[in-house]
Amino acid sequence: MSSTDKIESERDVVAHVSAFGVVVPVRASPALRGPVLEAWRDALTDAEPTTAVVDAVGQDVASALHHLSPAVTTAAIDARAGDLVMLHAAALADPATGRTAVLVAASGTGKTTASVTLGRTFAYLTDETSAITPDGVVLTYRKPLSIIDGGHLKKQVAPSELGLLATERECRLAALLVIERDPQHRGGPTVEPLETVDAIAAIAPQSSYLPSMDKPLHRLAELIHLVGGARHVRYAESADLEPVLTELLAVPS
Repeated sequence: MSSTDKIESERDVVAHVSAFGVVVPVRASPALRGPVLEAWRDALTDAEPTTAVVDAVGQDVASALHHLSPAVTTAAIDARAGDLVMLHAAALADPATGRTAVLVAASGTGKTTASVTLGRTFAYLTDETSAITPDGVVLTYRKPLSIIDGGHLKKQVAPSELGLLATERECRLAALLVIERDPQHRGGPTVEPLETVDAIAAIAPQSSYLPSMDKPLHRLAELIHLVGGARHVRYAESADLEPVLTELLAVPS
């Protein structure tokens, strides 16, 4: 048996990860079993897998976990292609009501930081891919968050380790925000309503598999109309978003 075959034979499925209705089996070596289970503890499920196995591989634990996160996300996205509206967005919910804000932004522009900051007030649903059903249910994907830890790779940290809240309520879209962090912005966050055509133009590039959907622009427009229109929010620090979400997620009187 070659060394490669020996490594493959030692790997086993160590976790089933729940990602917006998809169950992704994760296979890892014995040395990686503990770190995988720790990082993904808030997304584990006993349900049967619905995708092919994803392998946790890397030169060390940090690199294996670093590469595993996008691999699991990609497997889940591929499984729901053409079914759900999937946006590059964080999702945070009122833990008591399930009313949910989806914060759309390009990768590396503040979604994770906002999730860490706001997830101690609002329930953390995801910081990476918000998956939304046609009738506005936002499906949970409580993946680990990528946190700068002084090394060359970000550390993958379970949401509960960071003290982020969870909710058992069904979570429904109540606010759709295109967020823009500007460290030079002064005077508190600015919230501007977007015309539907401008909202679609801003949100469509931050989506996955949108062209594979039936009438994709109509699907986006329906979600925008469902929440009474999308909004553009410019802010300096993620804490500035808390009063915005508090107002938008309040139950209408």
